[in-house]
Amino acid sequence: MKIKKLVQVMIVSCGILSLAACSSMHKSSSDNADMADVNGGGAQSSGLGDGSGTFGTDGMSPQQLLAKHVYYFDFDRSEVNDNEKPAIYANADRIMANPRTKVLLEGHTDPRGSREYNVALGERRANAVAEIMKSKGVNPDQIRVISYGAERLAVPGHNEEDFKQDRRAVLVYLQK
Repeated sequence: MKIKKLVQVMIVSCGILSLAACSSMHKSSSDNADMADVNGGGAQSSGLGDGSGTFGTDGMSPQQLLAKHVYYFDFDRSEVNDNEKPAIYANADRIMANPRTKVLLEGHTDPRGSREYNVALGERRANAVAEIMKSKGVNPDQIRVISYGAERLAVPGHNEEDFKQDRRAVLVYLQK
């Protein structure tokens, strides 16, 4: 049984290292925007993990990918950006390696739009991350989705930089 667990850990580690090696070393100016700590409350703190304060995952180590639990979206969109996928894949591998792990995916929006629209958009964002994880092999019973819409803003401002931080899905580990 220990050999099987060791093989699983090695496979996950190789996958993470491959993702990290394939990521681009170029960063756009939007990838360097300063971030505030994002805490949705709940069972376990979720946020930027390594505290690097950057958007995206370019050049992140495997540990940083696993620590990244906040995935950002473009305005009025629910498609996951390509630069967020390596961190989602790394966390999906971690969840698959631990069948008792349960996670919550929280969908969030900026404050523009009606409450109903924002709740629906937040749900689509959380479901988009969930679908990527399921496509990697995560058991759907391990994932729960909730949308807060614009109820839990990341920062209290009202400019475009603040809105960028509000448009997110947050991964919260409930059980390990």
